[in-house]
Amino acid sequence: MKKFLVIALLLLPLLLAAQTDRKVDAQGNLLYQYSRTSVIDPLNPSVRVVTFVFVNGNAQRAVTFRQESLDGTVGWLETEGGETGTETIVDFVTANLAPGQSVAWKYTFAPKKGRDPVPLERAALLIMEEDFGTEKIMLR
Repeated sequence: MKKFLVIALLLLPLLLAAQTDRKVDAQGNLLYQYSRTSVIDPLNPSVRVVTFVFVNGNAQRAVTFRQESLDGTVGWLETEGGETGTETIVDFVTANLAPGQSVAWKYTFAPKKGRDPVPLERAALLIMEEDFGTEKIMLR
């Protein structure tokens, strides 16, 4: 049992990847918070299942989540509250959020060739304010 626990703890970082952050103003009010998690699909080990959650703070914002797809393909599973699109090497989903509104999007990332899982490629989050100011956050 101890061996299984040690092996599971050593392999967990390889199976699960996460990135999260939040931004608050000078008074401590939430501006926004986001989280992206990735797990290997236990039924198909070559596929990653990725969940992205964005929580909007106290102002109207538009958000776009962009996933590169050079070596992999994106398959949207859940995009409630957003509209998807595709460019040459990028798949994206965009939403216009009211204050306090949140979205949760889920997609698969599978290799274009072969059966070996490919690392999750770069992604970016674009956050647009009402005054057309835009913040770009690169996700690893």
